[in-house]
Amino acid sequence: MSSEVGSRIAKNSIFNLVRTLLTIPIIIFITPFIIKHVGKEEFGIWALVGVISSYAQLSDFGITDSLIKFMAEYKAKDDNLQLNSLINTAFVIYILISLVFGTVIIIVLPLIISTILCIPPELTAKASYVFTIAISLFFINMTMGVFGSLIIGFQRMGYSNLISLVSTIIMALGTFFILSGGYGLEGLIYNNVFITIFVVISNVFVAWRLFPQMRLNPFKHFSRKTLRLIFGFSWKVQLSSISNLLVYQVDRVLLSHYLGLEAVSNYEVANRIATQARVFIASVFSPMVPAASSLQATDEFDKLRGLYNRSMKYMAVAGIPFSALVISLAHPFVRTWLGEGYTTSAYTMQLLMLAYMINLLPGPGNFILHGMNKPHIPMLNSVGAGITNLVLCFVLVKQIGYYGIIIGILATIVISSVTFIMMVHKNIHGLSWRLYPTIFVKPIILSTTLSLTLISFNNMFHFKGYILLCLLSGLYLVAVALVMLRGNYFDDFDRTTIRRLVPFLKTKQNMQ
Repeated sequence: MSSEVGSRIAKNSIFNLVRTLLTIPIIIFITPFIIKHVGKEEFGIWALVGVISSYAQLSDFGITDSLIKFMAEYKAKDDNLQLNSLINTAFVIYILISLVFGTVIIIVLPLIISTILCIPPELTAKASYVFTIAISLFFINMTMGVFGSLIIGFQRMGYSNLISLVSTIIMALGTFFILSGGYGLEGLIYNNVFITIFVVISNVFVAWRLFPQMRLNPFKHFSRKTLRLIFGFSWKVQLSSISNLLVYQVDRVLLSHYLGLEAVSNYEVANRIATQARVFIASVFSPMVPAASSLQATDEFDKLRGLYNRSMKYMAVAGIPFSALVISLAHPFVRTWLGEGYTTSAYTMQLLMLAYMINLLPGPGNFILHGMNKPHIPMLNSVGAGITNLVLCFVLVKQIGYYGIIIGILATIVISSVTFIMMVHKNIHGLSWRLYPTIFVKPIILSTTLSLTLISFNNMFHFKGYILLCLLSGLYLVAVALVMLRGNYFDDFDRTTIRRLVPFLKTKQNMQ
């Protein structure tokens, strides 16, 4: 992998990391504030808003991933004609999809609320109103997301992350003022309307700055050939998306149906932190899709193998210690965050974080295969995972109850992660199985030792307080960094990349 490609990926990864790091404290602050003002049941409805929107995302048909991939390829070839064809063709598709599927979903919404989610009758009208607006906002975001896809496809994650960060800050401030003013659940969805307007305007503005040759004229630039190109890639991504929903969204649907909104609320507070931690780690690697597409477009396949080997190592050194830290401090964190009475949420966070950590490890292969125009590989694995998870969760929630959902997710992820790595080796030639013990053993031993130490001390002293938890986290991460940086785990390429990205180290090197 060339130093130029590695540096570009690393810079985009840092933009993603900074955005996620700044977002997590906002999520931590805003969640208990919402629960306090709307109660557990209405917070459960608010959690289901995300689930409904996620299932509405099926109407995207994987087009967003397709746009990012082909925009990166055409950008690498400076093919402005094809870029305009992509933008206009996708825009027409999205408008048609929004009109058709948006109407269908809103028509069947009452059935979903009463029969599938089993929301109590006294909350049905409020849930219907909030869900209807949320679905409408989703389709607006999806249609205008063409411009956001261009920003990511051009590998300018600094802009997309800045927009995301500002929208999160707007969300937090709006939530504070709206709930303090007594506007409740309806006020939260109105806040989302304002955020949607901001994101749409920002994406359009930045996209035009990055690609001033862009022309919005479907009558001139719509192309059936481009349409076939988009769907030739996207239908494979779509099947993966359906399967991912069966793994990551069916949990709250089953909890709502069998155990009620309070169970959804207990699960959601844990899932929010575990998901943010997963997103934090995964954000490092999302720039690999456009980067891999660019390498494939220029036939640099040797660099793709290097990209996989290094990204797996970076995933191991980032994902394993960070996930172990979240697991070890879950109970004191929940105690500090929400107070007493949320022990179930703490155990949920630990189990979900273990599952998400395992799921993250084969993540680089998923990103790279998409960039190589081989989305059918993760698609096949995702289909198997989705079916397995649906069956396991459905059976176990009836047999075991609440924790049956989490056990089903964990078992599914273990099986699918192992099978996916095997599939990656069949499709990226030249990979060695010796890579995995080399990159996994040291982070696992180190993280397990430090985590067990933290858990033992917590059992003795019952940690509580954000300052103490930050101090313990800092000491943990310093210990991980010191141990990992010693020896030959990182080679010269790794250290050169670090020096390029950290101004202090670069300055120090120049002085020497």
